[in-house]
Amino acid sequence: MKFDLKTPCKDCPFIKGSSTNKTLAEGRIEGIVDDIRAGMTFTCHKTLQKHTSEQQHCAGALIFLEKENKPNQMMKIAERLGLYDHRKLKMNVEIIDEY
Repeated sequence: MKFDLKTPCKDCPFIKGSSTNKTLAEGRIEGIVDDIRAGMTFTCHKTLQKHTSEQQHCAGALIFLEKENKPNQMMKIAERLGLYDHRKLKMNVEIIDEY
């Protein structure tokens, strides 16, 4: 998994009011948030059809955790390996925050 995305797409489930955020099954976003807080990765839905080595981590999920000041273990490992730089994220997007 790559950590190259810096800005969430307009349909990102982590963007307040996005089409995906509005149409997720009840409880799904809470489950995703629980998973990423527990250290799991979350693949950007626009890269799911790509080969595993080409899939990207969701930028919205990265920003969500960075705004909480709680990067998960995978983010920390990717940063130590030079695969992720939290300073390059576009932090000015309106990310969900009520979870």
